[in-house]
Amino acid sequence: MKLQKPVTVPKIEIYLSRIQQLSQERDDEDWEFRSWLKQYAPDDIDGLVKTWSQKYFALIDCTQCANCCRSLHIEFEESELHSIAKTLGQSIEAFEKQCMSEGKANPPCPMLNGKLCSIYENRPEVCRSFPHLEQPEFTSRLIGVIDNVAICPIAFNAFEELKAKLAWPHA
Repeated sequence: MKLQKPVTVPKIEIYLSRIQQLSQERDDEDWEFRSWLKQYAPDDIDGLVKTWSQKYFALIDCTQCANCCRSLHIEFEESELHSIAKTLGQSIEAFEKQCMSEGKANPPCPMLNGKLCSIYENRPEVCRSFPHLEQPEFTSRLIGVIDNVAICPIAFNAFEELKAKLAWPHA
């Protein structure tokens, strides 16, 4: 991997209003970076993104944010839906009628209690893996990544570090 020297890593952003503002301001830049990355991503991009994802997971406490739980329409697997309904003491039908539309949970997530998940230990896989930075084939999922940058401080900071550290000619 070719790195720029010297590399200036942006300061960590944790405030959602600032992240949303910066994401809006940098939207065109993010899409340009996406196009560049699709062509010039280093072979070890999945490993690099995983490293930065883990770095920001260690620095940012998701339980102090819960923006994903408050803003996303989540689609659950059928087996997860059964488990969630059972945990909440409802039938699947009652849960779907009360908490879902078009097959997705309406935000805020019905399992959210303040900023904490009431079924955290048994939360669905889509929740466990959010913001999905550590999944393979990073460059094939960049549209979703860019969407998550405006929602999640971990995704925002990891993406900004990625832009700063790769030899992207725009940066």
